[in-house]
Amino acid sequence: MKKIFTLTTVTFIGPFIATFFVVVFVLLVQFLWKYIDDMVGKGLDTGTILQLVFYMSTTFIPLALPLAVLLSSIMAFGKLAETNELMALKCSGISLLRVMVPLMTVVAFISGMDFYISNNIIPRTNLKAKTLLHDVSAQRPALNIKAGVFFNGIPNYSIYVKRKDKESNKLYDIKIYDHTRENGNDIVMTASSGNMHTSSDKHWLNVHLNDGDRFEEVLPSGRMKSNFPFNRTHFKSYDMKFDLSAFSLSRTNTEVYKDNYEMLNIRQLMYYKDSLMKVTDGFRSNIRAGMIPYFQYARDSAYAMKTNIKTKGLKGKIINTAENVTRKGIIINALMNARNVKSIVDGEGTRVTEFEKYIIHYDIEWHRKFALSLACLTLFLIGAPLGAIIRKGGFGLPVVVAIGMFLLFYVISIIGEKSCKQGVIAPVIGMWLPTMVLLPIGVILTWRANVDKISFNTDGITRFFKSLMPKKKIATL
Repeated sequence: MKKIFTLTTVTFIGPFIATFFVVVFVLLVQFLWKYIDDMVGKGLDTGTILQLVFYMSTTFIPLALPLAVLLSSIMAFGKLAETNELMALKCSGISLLRVMVPLMTVVAFISGMDFYISNNIIPRTNLKAKTLLHDVSAQRPALNIKAGVFFNGIPNYSIYVKRKDKESNKLYDIKIYDHTRENGNDIVMTASSGNMHTSSDKHWLNVHLNDGDRFEEVLPSGRMKSNFPFNRTHFKSYDMKFDLSAFSLSRTNTEVYKDNYEMLNIRQLMYYKDSLMKVTDGFRSNIRAGMIPYFQYARDSAYAMKTNIKTKGLKGKIINTAENVTRKGIIINALMNARNVKSIVDGEGTRVTEFEKYIIHYDIEWHRKFALSLACLTLFLIGAPLGAIIRKGGFGLPVVVAIGMFLLFYVISIIGEKSCKQGVIAPVIGMWLPTMVLLPIGVILTWRANVDKISFNTDGITRFFKSLMPKKKIATL
């Protein structure tokens, strides 16, 4: 068994490490493609970009491990079958299942590591990644004034440059519109040339203008008039300073997002779920307590006596026995009670619905940590017999088969999670739906590969579908 363990582990561990990093890289590229617009043109330093990439790469580990296990198991057992080593082991009286058992311990360790990362590391990295991604998205674009385009990145200012020297960065035909008084273009500055440079601490933008004019509308105080003064100031040299603090990356305190369900471990998820359930039960109690006074008349015999209603031997509706004036009052009172009950149910019921959605999210995240961990074992039970069946190693047919099986797993996961969030099915079913679908497939594949039933007899399936097709009538002469 030691030799079998060494043989299968050495064959498995190489493809596993390679495919794991490839999968993380692919998921990372997908993330960068999605958020590329939020990061480009904002002057982010290399350290911030690398930090964000590291955090996001860590969050992809729980999803990358099952795919890496599936692909590497297909490649490992496909290579063993291709080189006839599985055949030699079977001739020695060692079944495929016995060959799989030593490697299954390795996969079980990977599954445990997946759960540990999901429960202890991912909540922290999710907190760091989401906070940093929010700060990057909220940051203003980098100061990059282009010729022929209005630049509105500086608050309350709009800058236009007709021509820009790429070598000296000197600007020509400059127009600056000052909107600090929030009264339109009441202050406009023009200059034939100028230059801009930031201070050493990157906090100020220094603008030097040459040979220009400053136009200012002097608004009258008090009542608006149709005519008011207009100032024009000519200058040979003019200096301005703009505050660039809005362009620096401000870090949000991580305490803001620490209660989000993606940032919690198993124990914290259960704690917050119990707290939400107590709050929800309180809202339901408020609904019941608010509705009781409006249904009190149903148990009050004095109410019937007050309205002169005789209920003995009554076969029709009670309201038909009341006098016209009393009947009108009953109807008005009933409508008012119905509106009040509806108002109570709508108000508190909306809160109950919102909190139930939060509870579902906490349940989904709780089950996700276990489901993704056990997915490693499930996909191994599919990958190992598939590798023995297809008898191909390397990055060829195994990659195609692995991608197909993982797409099936991923699609079922998405369907299950979406159904849980919409309240169609319970989280315990939706999050375990991929395992419930794929585990029987893995068991069947393992059994058939173990007893050397490689081919699948599809005649019965073909006959079944043919029986559902309408039969063509043969015309007789």
